[in-house]
Amino acid sequence: MARRPLAAALILGASALALTGCIPMPPAIPAAPTGSPIEPADPVDTTEATEPAEPSETGSSEEPSEPADGAYDFTVDDGAGDVWSFSVTSLEENPPMQSGEPEPGTYFVGILFDAEHLEGSFGFSSSFDIFVVGSDGVEYDWRDTIAVTAEDDVFYADEQAFTQARAVVQLPEGVEPAQVILRSAYGYPEVPETVIDVE
Repeated sequence: MARRPLAAALILGASALALTGCIPMPPAIPAAPTGSPIEPADPVDTTEATEPAEPSETGSSEEPSEPADGAYDFTVDDGAGDVWSFSVTSLEENPPMQSGEPEPGTYFVGILFDAEHLEGSFGFSSSFDIFVVGSDGVEYDWRDTIAVTAEDDVFYADEQAFTQARAVVQLPEGVEPAQVILRSAYGYPEVPETVIDVE
């Protein structure tokens, strides 16, 4: 069963880090599968959703456009008619799966999202390209897991609002997640990508 179609338009270019956050995480992910979530210590301390978070040291100093009001940590207007407000609530190693297994020498990391669709008609998975930057400095693409389906997969999430939807990214064994990146499929690079540090 095909899991998800590729986005109609994927805009790729040089990174422009503008919105940042943090997800607390233990220093190492055990090699043995546990299926249990990695709980964040405290929610990210953010300002009002209408104020962008401070850029990371490696980010550009370019200020993003004023986003619409949203209930979650980040609000992204793709400039093409869709506005999503979302939070990354936690990461989990070897998340529960409906179908598919990691390739030999790799494992799955689940990214859990809460989100609300403020404007437009495109679903969350069509609006964003999702990546994990590993401890090896390599970007791992959510689209590379197109043949697998997680429980509560974000691809099948409600198009208006959802909680605890899961995106699965495959990493090599021994590589830990360092950052989660969400890049607007239709607005990037004009719309800065959202970069969340994993701690």
